[in-house]
This record gives sequence, structure tokens and C-alpha cells, in this order.
Amino acid sequence: MEAVTGQVPAVLIIANPTAGYHQPAWREPVTRILSQLGQVDVVTAESPEGTTAAARAAEDRGVKLVVAAGGDGTVHRVVNGLRSVDTHLGILPVGTGNDLAFHLGVPPVPEDAARAMLSETFRDIDVIRFNGRRVFTSGIFCAIAEAAYLANRMKARRPWLGSLVYRLAAAQIIATRGGEAVAGVFVANMPRLGGNLRLPSGSVIDDGLCEVATLRGGRVRLTRTLLALSLDRALRHGELTWQRVSETMLEFESEVMAFGDGEDLGMGRAFHAVVEPAAVRVRCPRIVSAEGTFVLAEDQAAIRAVAGSFNTASSTRSRQ
Repeated sequence: MEAVTGQVPAVLIIANPTAGYHQPAWREPVTRILSQLGQVDVVTAESPEGTTAAARAAEDRGVKLVVAAGGDGTVHRVVNGLRSVDTHLGILPVGTGNDLAFHLGVPPVPEDAARAMLSETFRDIDVIRFNGRRVFTSGIFCAIAEAAYLANRMKARRPWLGSLVYRLAAAQIIATRGGEAVAGVFVANMPRLGGNLRLPSGSVIDDGLCEVATLRGGRVRLTRTLLALSLDRALRHGELTWQRVSETMLEFESEVMAFGDGEDLGMGRAFHAVVEPAAVRVRCPRIVSAEGTFVLAEDQAAIRAVAGSFNTASSTRSRQ
């Protein structure tokens, strides 16, 4: 890990050394932009555990803005190091999977994402704890988790595949595990999952609730369901069922694999899931329409319309 100065910086950037495959030159311009907030330190974590430790140490030192430079996995590790909304989270989406950044309307270009952090606009988001581990997108279990694990291995070996790895991994799992009665369980905090899958469960990232969804069926049915989710099409009755809860216990007949935010949550037969409302404060642009109303961050037309021009009015908590 790179050394930091003895003085407490205003901003600490924690970078994933394997992220930014297509954007290796973001550091200098991003550091220059964020220096408008004060001293900026940059550290490169040597391990996932090191990322979490760096975030926690930064919060203990009184750093006001901790920036995760990477994908959802890097953000996951930083979020697990933060304990208070007094330290804000910033996101530089330079990884393969950037679902949270996309959902919150964080610009995909690192320099634009850094400019968005200069304002005092933020959003307080919920997290779900699975056996004590924080997750902000979704926790996934069974065969679907195995697909996520396979996708991670593909990303490490072939980073140039980008988000295509999710579909390739899903296809392989369908071929080998598609005949099982329960192919996957999702516990969703957001409506969008890796591989551009969109759950029709109405998940909202700041409502204090999560959605538990069960995916069932053989190979043909599973393929049809995943295709419909990726294309945002209506599902047939019974292909995906869900319930909305603030806390639940997931119990399986045998040990299953669990993944969250693209990270391995380990194997287990029981997972206690509980929502922590408004647990993380994220610096992100507040997207406003011409009529002055709040627009969903996932509206791509709105994101393009405000790219490079961010509303600076502060907000204590935006709701979708």
C-alpha cells in the first residue's frame, strides 16, 4: 500500500490495482480535480482486506471523503470499512461491474465523477447485512452465485471481456445446473443486478426494505427468465416470486455459495439478512429535470442531459 502523509487529508482515494483496465491514466486528472476540496491522498490496496482496513483507518483519522476507485467489489470493501455517515463515500467507476455507480447516476468518465463529488449533494443508501457482511446491491445464492463466482474468474483471466463475462458465466451454469428445482435466490437492495439483469420487484435503495426473490425451473425456463430479465421484459406467472422484508433468515438443505456486490460471501446453510437503513452517505449528482423534479438516476437520457453540469443544491435524503 502506498504511503500517506502525516496530515489528515480531505480526500482519500483507495484504488483497486486491477481495475481501470481501459482507463489507466485517470489518477492525475482526478487528483487535480479533487484537490479543490483540500489535500488528496491515494493508496493502492494490496488485498480486499487491505481496502476495508484503509477505509476504516481513514474514518478513524477524520477523513471526510473516502473514494473507492474500482468496481462494485472495491466499493463493497470500502463500505464494509465505514461505520458512520459522517464520512462520505465517493465512487470512481473504473471497474468491470459498476452497478451502484450506474444506479446513482455517477458519470462513467472518472474526471466527471470527480467533479460530481465537489458538490455537497449526496444520497443516504441502505445496506443489507448477511451474517455481518454489508452488501449494497444484492446478495445471491445457489447456482446464480456460482455463476457470479465463475464470472469473477473470467474477469481476472480476460479483463477485455468486460460485462460480457456475466452472460457467459450464466450460460455455463444453465448448461450444468439448470435442471435444479431452485436455481437461485436473490436478496435485492437495487432493481439491477450484474450482467444487466433487472428485477421486476420494485427494489428501492433507500426504503429500509429488501426483496427476497426465488428463481425456479429447468434449463429452458431458466434461460427464458434470465433473458427476460436482461431485456427488461415481463415474466410469466410464477417464474420469479418475491417478498418484501426488512429482516429474514435464509436456510438451505445443504451448503450453498453466496455472493454480494460481486464478492464471495462464503459457503453456508443459513444466512441472516437484515437491512441497515440510510447506512452509507454517497456523494453523487442530484439529477433534476427541466421542470425541477427529481429524475431516476437510471434514466440514461437524464444522465446524458446533465453530464458535466451538476446541481449543487444540498439534499439530506433523496428518495426514488
